Amino acid sequence: MDSVSLDVQTLPLIHSENVSSLVSDSGITRYRVIAQVWDIFDNPHPDSSYSYFPKGFYVEQFDSVFNVEGSIEGDTAYYYDKKSLWHLISNVKAINLEKEKFETQELFWNEKLQKIYSDQAIRIEKPDGTVILGKGFESNSALTDYHIFKTYGIFYISEKNDSIP
Repeated sequence: MDSVSLDVQTLPLIHSENVSSLVSDSGITRYRVIAQVWDIFDNPHPDSSYSYFPKGFYVEQFDSVFNVEGSIEGDTAYYYDKKSLWHLISNVKAINLEKEKFETQELFWNEKLQKIYSDQAIRIEKPDGTVILGKGFESNSALTDYHIFKTYGIFYISEKNDSIP
């Protein structure tokens, strides 16, 4: 029988599968986290511990009576607990309280600064069908006050304008 050598520095401290977890803030349930795999790494430096979601990540945010206020998902996610920083990668989608849909390939969510940002292409679809395209954006954590750095796309203008002589 061959012996197998494992490097404990590269193994997760905790490995969970098919996770559905509720998270509370000040005694109030605020989030539901769903993930196929959730690994928590605490090595080699406890001050750089992080969670890793290699097979997808989905979070819903609730109001005080459990109505969904918004959601965010991605194919892969990291959470650096000491920095309170989320890093979502690939097929990142979010929906805010105003039902605006955000799509990008990479997104950072800094909980300490209450800021969401990316330097990647962003697509925002409003409930009325308006689509905003750009490269790079930043927003508050609720995705309700956002700024797109380089907008682009096709903008339609009505041919009927009574103010032009």
